[in-house]
Amino acid sequence: MSGIPHKDNADASTISGLHGRKYFNFFFKPSKAAIKDLHDGDLVFYSAPQFHHLLRIERKRTSRSKKPFLLALLDISTLESNKHYDHTVEKIKEILISCTRETDILGWYENDRIMGVIFTEMARVDTTMIENIFRKIRMKIDENFIRESAGNIVLHPHVFGTQEDIEKSKVKVP
Repeated sequence: MSGIPHKDNADASTISGLHGRKYFNFFFKPSKAAIKDLHDGDLVFYSAPQFHHLLRIERKRTSRSKKPFLLALLDISTLESNKHYDHTVEKIKEILISCTRETDILGWYENDRIMGVIFTEMARVDTTMIENIFRKIRMKIDENFIRESAGNIVLHPHVFGTQEDIEKSKVKVP
């Protein structure tokens, strides 16, 4: 399907992007078939506007519930000159999928430059937890890329929630 989906289309909740990747369309309520289709084999990786929308929703939920969440940002902007950039991006997405849970949200924080993961539904966020999550991501990146490329992927943690949680997020990232 290309262009803007028609509201009468049963799959109006998705728009096919480049390389067959599907993106969620916030203009229409998704059908059950479309939601099932999004989770059957396709990486759910949101575009920057969609990711920012979900980030705003998560921040509102956090302010109401007082349960913090972790936003992990991966700056891959230095890899843009890589001749295999598209393959590299897809591999990083696979790594992030393997390091996340079904409740976590993945997408572009800044299109083609910064990837983001919103780690939701966390009872607490502390230094040890952040370091463990980032260590796991870093380890998988190091296993899949040569040292030069892996070293160019910069990880940044951001905790949203109480002020105490924000103070705890000041950790050393591997």
